[in-house]
Amino acid sequence: MSPRRYRSDRRQAARAETRRRIVASTVSLHAEHGALGTTYAMIAERADVSIPTVYNHFPTVGDLLAACTDQAAAHAPALGPEIFAGRDDLDGRLRALVAALFAQYAYFAPWLRWTLYEATQVPELAQWLAQADERRRQLIVAALEPVFGAAPPPALLALCQLLTGFPAWQQLAGEASPVRTQAPDLLVATLAQLARHHGPGSAPTPSGPSARPQKGTR
Repeated sequence: MSPRRYRSDRRQAARAETRRRIVASTVSLHAEHGALGTTYAMIAERADVSIPTVYNHFPTVGDLLAACTDQAAAHAPALGPEIFAGRDDLDGRLRALVAALFAQYAYFAPWLRWTLYEATQVPELAQWLAQADERRRQLIVAALEPVFGAAPPPALLALCQLLTGFPAWQQLAGEASPVRTQAPDLLVATLAQLARHHGPGSAPTPSGPSARPQKGTR
């Protein structure tokens, strides 16, 4: 290897290591302070680089957030169609979905607790949340496939999305939850009951004035 090539390789390796430190520092700071509470000065101090160096690698907050979300997602538990492998029944697929979502939420909790609020002010975070919600919606549809195929009723899908979101996980399985250990089984049972209630051949639930006893009748 020529001396010039050797120096070039060393510079590239040093630059890559600097970038890695910046991203790792930002990821940890976002977990502690949120994206809005983290400044380039804080990142530079933790990464042991200058502020201009941070800007040199990540000129915009959007660039930095993209690198951080990629870094965090690279180590996250699996959450894709593969979670349903070998599971063809409704209960088995719902159990796989809930287990995978709970693992994801437990991993992402340090960041998500900030992101749900900050997404209203940071477009990049709002886009990331929207993409995550769409992936979850597709997995819910796949979980319900044994009963509904690819088109579950909109009302059922909305209920399942509500019950499997991060805020619901916080209430069911967060550290302060009184049903933390029971939460997966409770959620699976609830989702299964809802699916069967809305399934083909289920009797419609009476509603409206005709469902109420009329005055003077027994």
